Amino acid sequence: MGDRRSSPLIAIGAGLGALGRRAGGPAFRAATAPPVAKAGAALATQAARLWGRILGGTERQVGELTVISGLPSWAFGRGGTTIGSTYLTRDSDSPDVLEHEDVHRQQWERYGLWFIPMYVASGTEATKNRFEIEAGLEKGGYLPKPRQQ
Repeated sequence: MGDRRSSPLIAIGAGLGALGRRAGGPAFRAATAPPVAKAGAALATQAARLWGRILGGTERQVGELTVISGLPSWAFGRGGTTIGSTYLTRDSDSPDVLEHEDVHRQQWERYGLWFIPMYVASGTEATKNRFEIEAGLEKGGYLPKPRQQ
């Protein structure tokens, strides 16, 4: 397998994300305006729910997050992936992880489909990705939890 960082898709996403950060003007504001962002998040949510159903996942609602578990590991990234307000996973659904993923749901609602290139542009290293940091690295399982004393 090739290095994921050199993938054309990663390069395109990084370029779009960088463009969005630089633009920050009317086009970016229009693409992330609440009605547009929410419509994009809703579209992504329905696509993810369809994907989960096609693959035979078990769907349940946890707050505003739809959790689809029991999926094959190739059907999502890392331990699970939130697309819109749908979290796809095999079995990574502890309360801490779901709290982390709910922050990603909120990010989708804030940025809509523009969240995809923004996330990719933030990099694959979770400890440097601003969206993973905002969601909580410990709750997402990227860093060890502080020990209780």
